[in-house]
Amino acid sequence: MRSVAALLIVCCLVPLAYTACYREMAKIDIEQPGLRFCEDSWDNTQHRVGTNWVNSGCQSCSCGAGGMECCDRMARPSGYPADCEVLYDWKECTYEVVKKNDPSITCPHSAVGK
Repeated sequence: MRSVAALLIVCCLVPLAYTACYREMAKIDIEQPGLRFCEDSWDNTQHRVGTNWVNSGCQSCSCGAGGMECCDRMARPSGYPADCEVLYDWKECTYEVVKKNDPSITCPHSAVGK
């Protein structure tokens, strides 16, 4: 019974291990010395310390005194057949994996992240 419980816990934690996050240092505003901000490298936008946003790459970001942290809001598909492709909807932060020659047919796949 303990091994089943341990296996269940490990299976629940695996998706968390593959969540894609990254950090960047805060920058100093040259026009207002002492004022820090974060620059989202995905969108090339600037954000003040204490703010949160979702960028066009479907990443949730926050800007703190120590810098910026962004994490994926959606999983990334993997393990799909070569005759399939991923169609991303960057506005809704969703995707579909479909046949290249017939997008009405979905393909089996796995996903990592989120």
